[in-house]
Amino acid sequence: MTTTTVVAPPTSTNAKALAVVAGGVLFAVGNAMHPWEHNEAALSAPTWAGAHVVFATGAVLIAAGLGALRQRLARSKAAVVGLGFLWVALVLMPVSSYAEAYVAPAVGRDGFTAIEESTILFGLVSGLPLLIGPLLVVFGALRHKLLPTWITLSFLGTTLGLVLGPAVPKEGYAIIPGTVIFGLGVAAAGWLSRKPERFM
Repeated sequence: MTTTTVVAPPTSTNAKALAVVAGGVLFAVGNAMHPWEHNEAALSAPTWAGAHVVFATGAVLIAAGLGALRQRLARSKAAVVGLGFLWVALVLMPVSSYAEAYVAPAVGRDGFTAIEESTILFGLVSGLPLLIGPLLVVFGALRHKLLPTWITLSFLGTTLGLVLGPAVPKEGYAIIPGTVIFGLGVAAAGWLSRKPERFM
């Protein structure tokens, strides 16, 4: 008698991977909605609050699903450590996003700049992991060939956007394309991290 055993995919892994996919797409869409500058005019733009809410939601979803990427990148200690840094940055991102979405319009650009200067420590704690994490992920993933090259390099989008921002006429010319590329690359990595159903 012949029997067929169905091995179901690990549901938790697939749910996490799909959270990364959804989060990456929302992160990209939210950043694409963002005005190209941080100035008084931008604070009254119709997409200002929505952009921050959408990409902050995306950040939380990515953070919630990073376990799926951790499984895929487990062969590289550097990449796993990088994911840890990235998790910290993504979890803290809604704090600054909420402040930009709702506090900045209420106090004006100068007032919000003063707030940012008084919370510089938080900025370092939330910002540095966003620079360091992707670098470690890219190093480990490239070294061990854990993801397609184009997806791996897309993790540098936000990092390059932040670094190049001061060198371009408008900061948005660097950071917005960079964060969109990062979000789409993370979404693609999440999709590849699903566990396919197997039939035996």
